[in-house]
Amino acid sequence: MTNMSSEGPVRRRAGATLADVARAARVSTATVSRALNTPDLLTKETLGRVHAAIAETGYIPSLTTGTVITNRSRLIAIMAPPTPLELFDTTVRAAVAALDDGGYQTLLGIYERNATREKIVTQILSRRPGGLILIGLPMSPDVRALLVESNLPIVETWETPITPIDMVAGISHHDIGIEVGNFLLRKGYQRPMIFSTDSSRGHIRRYGISRVLMEAGRPEPRSIDHTLPGTIGEGRRSFARIWEAGERPDVIVCSSDWLAQGILIEASVRGVRVPEDVAVVGFGDFDFARELEPSLTSVRIDGAEMGRQAAALMLQALSRSQRDRSKAPRIDIGFKLVERRST
Repeated sequence: MTNMSSEGPVRRRAGATLADVARAARVSTATVSRALNTPDLLTKETLGRVHAAIAETGYIPSLTTGTVITNRSRLIAIMAPPTPLELFDTTVRAAVAALDDGGYQTLLGIYERNATREKIVTQILSRRPGGLILIGLPMSPDVRALLVESNLPIVETWETPITPIDMVAGISHHDIGIEVGNFLLRKGYQRPMIFSTDSSRGHIRRYGISRVLMEAGRPEPRSIDHTLPGTIGEGRRSFARIWEAGERPDVIVCSSDWLAQGILIEASVRGVRVPEDVAVVGFGDFDFARELEPSLTSVRIDGAEMGRQAAALMLQALSRSQRDRSKAPRIDIGFKLVERRST
């Protein structure tokens, strides 16, 4: 998209300057500065033109200096979801420690699911980071375009995108689903059910499980969605509803160990035996999984290793003067299905 001024077109691009905005809005750079810092001094018409020009050019003002992002800093931004998942915490901690050892500071940005993600990314970029580490960031076209235009080193984690922006240190949720589906077939379960979460990661794992079962001639398993990350209370309530409705799955696969723990608690209250009456599989393999009664079968992810690998990729990228994104490294951290007494 372009904007025609008397001096020619202004195109949305990375590193747009205050002068680019002024030319697109047909005002002085001082007027653009006033629009950003003292908007009450300008008319609504002028403000509208300046903000339209900012959107047109892709200009990102610095929150600290009022100038555009032009130079790499020794600040690395990490964007994480607002969930209490222990694995995200270990990923962040490991990445922060490794980056600190490399001489970089970190800025943690938490994006709310109901917030405008493009606005949050813009706010992060306005701090002038040297690079970005993304933990499971939902990627709308506008957000992706903004990140690509930033031209910063970017590491995506907790995903293995088909078309990554840059570097990847993540896991394949589809492969996890395939592994769990094959596990269910090996164990001979006939009536599986999935307690999923309303996230792309949970849905991808559910698709992998369903694909394996349906290719083996089984019907697609019923699935119940829960809010991310899935709580103990939700696990209890969902299990109570299906059991009271007369549904009798012989195994329930959960998108988090918390959901699975909720099932174990409610099953115990109701006198339902695990795994004799219903087996339970979790995700995350948190410390408490092995301590539950019965101990919980779960998918183990090494979140700390993911953080270390993400930081290593970032440090390598920052040490190079030039990079070819088409050859950016992709690291699959992998996973392990740990079987315990709940199955």
